[in-house]
Formats: sequence, C-alpha cells, structure tokens
Amino acid sequence: MSSDVLYEDSLHCPHPERVLKGVVYDAAHEPLPGVTVRVLNTSWATVTDLEGRFELRGLWPKGATIEFRCMGMRRQTVTYAGQPEMHVRLEDETRSMGTVEVSAKANINEIDLRARSGVVQSIDMRRIESKPMIDMGLALQGSVPGLVVVNTGELGAEPKIRIRGNSSLRKGNLTNEPLYVLDGKVIAAETFYNLNPTDIQDIKVLKDAAACALYGVKAANGVLEITSKRGSSGETTVSYSVDMGVTTRGRRGIRMMDSSEKLELERLLQNPETPGYRYSADFYHKYYADAPNLEELIAEGQSVLDSLSGIHTDWYKKLLRNNLYQKHHVSIRGGSDRTTYFASAHYTAQGGRIPGNDKQRMGIRLNLDQRLGRAGYLLLGMNGGYSRTNTPNGSSSDPASLIYELNPYEQTTGKLYSYPGRTFQDLLQEYSAKASEKDAGVSASLTLNPLPGLDIAAVGGLDFLLHESEQFIPSTAYSETHGGIPEVERGIYSKAKNVTLNLSGNVRITYNHVFAGRHDLTLGANTDYYQTQLDQVGMTGYGVGTINSAAAINQSLQGNRQPKVSGLKDKTAQIGLGAVAGYTFDSTYDMYATCKWDASSVLPADKRWNSAWAVGAGWTPTAYDFLDGNPVLTHLKLKASYGYTANLNGVSAAATVATFAYSANVYEDQRLLELITLYNKDLKPEQTKSVDAGISLELWDRLTLDVNWYNRRTEQALLDVPIPASTGFTNLQRNIGILQNRGIEVGLSARLVDTPEWMVRIGVNMAYNRNKVIDLYYADKIYSSDQALVPDYEIGKSYDMLYGSISLGINPFTGYPVFWSEKNGEKQATEVLEKEDLVALGHLTPPYTGSINMSMSYKSFDLDMDFYYVHGGVQAFKYTYVRDKDDVQKNAVAGQTANMWFRPGDENKIYATPFNTSGIAENNMLLPNSLTVGRSDYLRLSMLSLRYRLPARFLRKYLPFVQYANVALRGSNLFTWTTYRESDPESGTLAGTLQPVYSVNVNLTF
Repeated sequence: MSSDVLYEDSLHCPHPERVLKGVVYDAAHEPLPGVTVRVLNTSWATVTDLEGRFELRGLWPKGATIEFRCMGMRRQTVTYAGQPEMHVRLEDETRSMGTVEVSAKANINEIDLRARSGVVQSIDMRRIESKPMIDMGLALQGSVPGLVVVNTGELGAEPKIRIRGNSSLRKGNLTNEPLYVLDGKVIAAETFYNLNPTDIQDIKVLKDAAACALYGVKAANGVLEITSKRGSSGETTVSYSVDMGVTTRGRRGIRMMDSSEKLELERLLQNPETPGYRYSADFYHKYYADAPNLEELIAEGQSVLDSLSGIHTDWYKKLLRNNLYQKHHVSIRGGSDRTTYFASAHYTAQGGRIPGNDKQRMGIRLNLDQRLGRAGYLLLGMNGGYSRTNTPNGSSSDPASLIYELNPYEQTTGKLYSYPGRTFQDLLQEYSAKASEKDAGVSASLTLNPLPGLDIAAVGGLDFLLHESEQFIPSTAYSETHGGIPEVERGIYSKAKNVTLNLSGNVRITYNHVFAGRHDLTLGANTDYYQTQLDQVGMTGYGVGTINSAAAINQSLQGNRQPKVSGLKDKTAQIGLGAVAGYTFDSTYDMYATCKWDASSVLPADKRWNSAWAVGAGWTPTAYDFLDGNPVLTHLKLKASYGYTANLNGVSAAATVATFAYSANVYEDQRLLELITLYNKDLKPEQTKSVDAGISLELWDRLTLDVNWYNRRTEQALLDVPIPASTGFTNLQRNIGILQNRGIEVGLSARLVDTPEWMVRIGVNMAYNRNKVIDLYYADKIYSSDQALVPDYEIGKSYDMLYGSISLGINPFTGYPVFWSEKNGEKQATEVLEKEDLVALGHLTPPYTGSINMSMSYKSFDLDMDFYYVHGGVQAFKYTYVRDKDDVQKNAVAGQTANMWFRPGDENKIYATPFNTSGIAENNMLLPNSLTVGRSDYLRLSMLSLRYRLPARFLRKYLPFVQYANVALRGSNLFTWTTYRESDPESGTLAGTLQPVYSVNVNLTF
C-alpha cells in the first residue's frame, strides 16, 4: 500500500489519526493510477498507485470533504463519515448544464460522440506495461478483439498490425496498417513501435466508419489514438521503475538428426561428398573392391565414422543464446490547479538470440498543461527517442536457419561438410550491420470556451523520423574471396538515410447545449491539414577492403562495381473540411452523423476531392425509468452505423500522373529522364463501405458482454497487375475488384470477487474475420504470369488463400507422390500438374484470434495472466530440412531415414524418393499439397506478472521518503502450445519466433 504525505503544519491537529483506504476506477471499472486524493482545506493528500489503490493517513474530522482529481476526469468529492474504505468511480470530464466546464484533450478529434454509435475500444495499458518487451507494437497482441498483431521475424523486425483484416488486395504495411495518432498529431509507424508504454495513458482502437470518419480518407484502415500521460495537480511525485531479466531462445520446433542417424542417411543416399558414405564400407566395396588393402581402408573409414559419431553438437543451443533484458524509467509529475507537468526518460535494451545482436531504445517526454483562467486550456507536448539494432555477426544464411543445416558431427572449429571450403567463422562473419532510428515530436493543443457551450479547439504537431542503416562486407568475407572478384574490388560498404516528416494541423469548433434537460445537441465543424515529406539517400561503394567506412570506397572502379548513389524526395499533402452532429434524447436515444471532404495531392486535380461519411444510432433501454436502478440488468446499449471512406493508403503520385526521375543510364553526356512507373490516369481511390451493429450488456454491475458484428466492403480495390513487357514496364496499378471483410467480435469480462482484500477478474475475447474476394472486374482469377499455376486471387476465396494439390501419399512402387484431381482423378507426380489440378488448402491468416486474461489480488499481492490464441489458419512446411542425394551434406530432420522411401515396396512413407530422376516430379513437389501444410493454431502464455506492494507501515519505518513500492516477477511470451511441426506457426518461418523474456521489476514512487 502507499504511504501518506505528511506535513508539519498539521501535526498539532486535535483530531485522531485517520486511515482511509480504497480504489479509484474509471467509467469502465478499470483502476486509475495518478489520481490525487486530498482532504480539502488541509495538506493531507496522496496519489493512487498503478492499481488505482490509495492509503491516506492524517488528522481530519468526520464530515471533512475528500477530493478526487485527475486530469481528463471529472473532479469528485465525497464526505468522510468515518468509514475505513472508499471506492470511487470517476467519469470523463464533460460539460455540465449551467456551468462552464472546459474539457481539454490533446487530441481534439477524441470526442465522446463517436462512441455513442461507433466502435471505440480502449487498451488496458496496465497489462501492456506488465509485459517486458521492447516493441510496443508486439505488446498489443491480444489486447482487444479485432486488433491483430503478427510477429514477422527476429528481434527488430516490424510487426504486422491490422484492424479487422486487410482492407486492400495490395499487401504490406503501407497499404493496410492503421493510422497512428499521438496527442492529436499523425506519427509514423516506426515512431509508434518505439513508444514507451509507461508514458502512455490510453490507447483507443477505432474500428468502424462512425469512429474513424473524423480523420477522413487517412483512416480507412482504422485508427490507433494514443494519449500520453499528463501532469496532475498536487504534490510532485517522482517514480522510478527498473526491469532486469533474461531473454531465452524460444521454441525449438523441428528436431534435427543426431550424428548416428545422419551418417546412416548419408550412407543410404550414397553421396561421396558426405562422410557417412565416403568412409563407409559400401563406398570402399564399390570404388576400391580390388584394392589389396581393402580391409585396412574399411577399418580406417570406420575409425573416422566412430570419431564423428562421438560428436553431438546441438546447433540450436550453440547458435542461439540466452541474453539480457533491462529497462529503466523515471518520471516526475505534479503541478497546481492552473499548471501541471509530466516529464519522463527511459532506456530499454533487449539482447537477441544471435550472439551480439541486440536492440536498444531510449527516449524522453515532456508535457505541460496550462489552464487559461475560465477561457480554456493550453497543452504542450514534446518527445524524442533513439533506437538502435546491432548485427555484428551477419550471414547470407540467417544464423538461426543454420540450426537446420549444420551437421551434429560438425563443430565451430574444423572442417564443415555442410559448407565445403568454408569455416564456421566464414558463415557468421560475412557482414556486419547496424540500424538506428531517431525520432522527435512536438504538439500543441489549445481549447477555448468563449461562450457557454461553445468550444474552439486547435492542435498542431510535427513528427520527425530519421532512419539510418549501414552494412559492411569485408574483403575477407567468403562471398568476396570466392566470387571471382579482383582483390582491388573486394569489400562493400553501403549506407542509407531516410527522413520522414509528418506535419499535422486541425481546427475544430464544437457547440453543445442541453434543451429542457432532455435534448442534448452537439454540432461541430473542422478543417485539417496533413503533410508528409520523404527524403531518402542511399550509397553503395566497393573496394573498401577491411575498412568499415565510406572514405575507403574505391572511386576509380567501373562496371558492376562502380560506386552507386540513389535518392528520392517526395512530398504529399492533404487538406480536409468536416462536419459532425450528434443528438441524444433523454440519455436514451442517440443519433450521430459526420462527413469529411479531403483533397489529396497524389491524385490529378480533377479527381482530388474525396469523401468519408458515416451515420449511426444508439439506444440505451436501461435509461428508462422502469429499468433505471435495476440490480440485475445494470446496463444495456444497442448501436448501429453505416459509413463510407475513400482509401488512398499506399497510392503515390507516380501511379496517377506522369512522374519522372533521372535514370542511371546516359546518352553520350546527357542524363536520361525516365518514368518512375507506368501511370494510370483513370485510377480511382478504393471505396470502403462498412456496416456495424453492436450490443453492450452489463449484469449485476459485474458481468459485461460486448458483441459487435461488421461487414466491410472495399470496392474499386487496387492491385499492381501484370502487363505486357512490350510497354517497357511489368505492372500497372489499376482498380481490379471487390474485397469483403465480414466478422464478429465478442468480449466478456467478469468481476467474480471484489472485496477490500480479494479481487478476482477474468476476461475473454474472440474475433472472427472472414475475408473474401467478391468480384474481379476482368476475370474469375488473377495470375501473376501466364506460366503461373497458382492464382494470386480468386472470386469467392480469401485474399491470402494457400493453393496446392491434394496428395494421396507416396506411391510404394515409384517413391513419388500421387495427387488427386477432381477433373483428372489420380495423377502421378511425373505428370504435369495443371491449373485445374490445384485447390485451396486453407487461410494463411487465421480467421479466429482472441485472448484470455485473469487478474487476482489478495491484500498486497497481485497476479495477472494473459493468454493469446489463433485458430483456423495453415502454413506450408518449408521442408528444406528434408534432404535428397544432392543436398544431403546438410543436416536433416530427425526420423527422415525411417520415413523416407528408398526402394520399391516401401509403404506408408512420408517423404518421397531422394533419388529424383524426373524434373516434372521435382517441380510438382515444390508446390504445397495437403500433406505438406500444417494447422497454424496456437495458444501462447503471453504475459505473467506476480506483484507485491510493500506495506505502508514498512515504508514509513524504513523508507520514509518512498510513497509506494512494488516488486514484481514478470514474463512475456513464455510458452506456446501448438501442433504445428515447424518452428513458428505465427511467422511461418523456421527462424523467427518471439523470445520469452523473464524479468524482476521494482517500482518506486517518491
């Protein structure tokens, strides 16, 4: 519990010492940290801790007024009647009829109207803070239904974040990721990834058109609204938090052969480049049958095999290491009734699984809030950050993938049969690389209240991001020394610098008035401006030898190794006009409408203006008199909305108007100007139409159920389609079809126990998203080329459908797979597979995602646990670890010897013959089939936290300068349960899997 804040001027008060304990909640019954709890007209005060708990000690009489105050929440007072406990719920700050109460928010688009009929859900930041992770994006996994976060690889790789699936046929983050807004300013995705969760007060997820339309065409993929922590009136508090822990290797996945089995497989496959055959009796009998010393050769070979069999290198443990994790955060918070402030600094470092690889991040933040008398508020915010990812040991083969290639009888020193002519150091030291990101931002928000009910608000912001990367390949690298490159040209140095600048401005006028105590009317209008500037420069030079510097580039080289410099400057801008209206009758019926017109510079002048609009309605039956105060049905709300949004995400000006750039080619002494890409003057923005309906139900003030159904339809979907090469280009972006995302989201939470000593809460959420191509304007299927067997898109199928053949197993007579075709029946692998022989095998993106969470508190102990799950997806097995005669020099999957076909009559085998003699069969086996894909379902223990609050009496006695102290054991991504046979069912790669992190946390408030 907390200690109190004592003041000398109250020590002589005649009243007995009081002790008041309690918890402060928000409207959603979530604990509120940082609330100032004060006895009015005295100096007795304290601040709630991370769990919203407080303990106030002092000398005050019965009948005293206890005040609860928090920035952004409505001030509340409670009369003290001698009770030992007090639980208080604070509401969002709103305007009360007959008073002038200004509601100030850094993001002026964050208005309550949206939630009356739209889908706006808040992320529990307390749980996000409990995850020891360096990446903000990955920490959001499972936080709310419909927000899907996918890990894509090793430490430092950008995650894939989607709200209700991909909204476009075009793939990639640029096209499908949501809009990120921090304190009213638009920020880059990389800036968001590097945010510190401890500095964030709230993240709202905007999912439907009714919630997103205020942002216009930028918000077609949804919005993440981030609000940073602000100051609070009262005494200054200083907080320090430290995490120290370890990261571990993660899931092993495929188990590879040990030495004995591997040597036996080599003998059976009879590749003389492998020791298992080269030193076997079979080899000597075949090639040295007439040698007089045959028995001696066999004995010598057996001696070599015995020596190799005695080596048992586990490359999973050898190549992947446990590493360290640490995080430090310090903040200062306080202020007066007029001015408040919040300042913080943090440093986080997480070691990677590969030795030497790591990521570090540090940042600072300062927020100042000034009340302008009765006129309004001025809010200022500044932030800066720096992150760095090091890769001192780089390899053209992913070091993690070497686990599946190096043999168990090989070591870090000596000969490598898996990579002839190379050493272990050659593999791991092919290059070194590092990347860094520097970000800075500033925002200012002004809210004025010139007349009762009238707000004039403006916000402006700047987000600056500098990404720098370097890569160095020394002249001693194997690729340089064995690539036929002259010595004077060896060694490569490359560097890139990318600058992204986002400028945001928004002015909003809002009028609100309540007529006759029953009619609540809100009208508003706004204009906004957004600009993005890109400045990219890259260079690559050769002949640097072993000097890791651009100064060592050999400027005299010509041909393929001539120094290369590239650059790109791009500026896009968007201006918008919007209007919003809302009406609530008797707190029961809600109506909402908003429209936005945006002009974008990426479109030709005659097509520049596009719109976004939405209408919605809500109904709250529990506001009726006969249900008001009902002890069972404590809340019931139904809402629905429909909206339209044009989508320009991922569209560049070069796709719509003729845009030229200087070419690397020259004609005599003249540089050539060439089209960047073939433009489409008829290109239209994608048109997203969405229908949403939801119900929110609360029973006994303890059980809450939220259900939302949606249907999002993207018409005029864009795609880069192949065109004849005779045009000089290979692709053209055009409107190609209709894509649909339809689904349901369910959230259930319950407070099973809620007493002064015990608290038990559980929550379950589930999201189902069915993605389907409704129409393709010019064909039933789209193929990347005339030779392609597998369609990229097909009407009636998911946009990310995995295609392949139906396998009947391995033919015991030929050793090749047998396939089944609806048209042609049984088909041998030696027969050419045609387009009609392939079918859809499943969804690469699982349609079901969700989480299960539990929180339990007993006195000073808190236990939090989160599980994340996905269901319904498939991934194709890589099978690169299944060896045939030509690549058996590398390690193979355990059990291959027993499960591979070797001779006619072998039945019930999993792996086809290793002696390929048919090019057709080899090509057919490269395609996925029903036996070479696996379900990618998994359940992950994503967070576990056990926290202990040091007693206030202990702190007063031994640490009187500390108000609160928590000690916690925390972990993230601790274990994954799955039937998927390969390494990572999430990323579908052999190497990339989330690292488990275990840490000890200490949190102190002074």
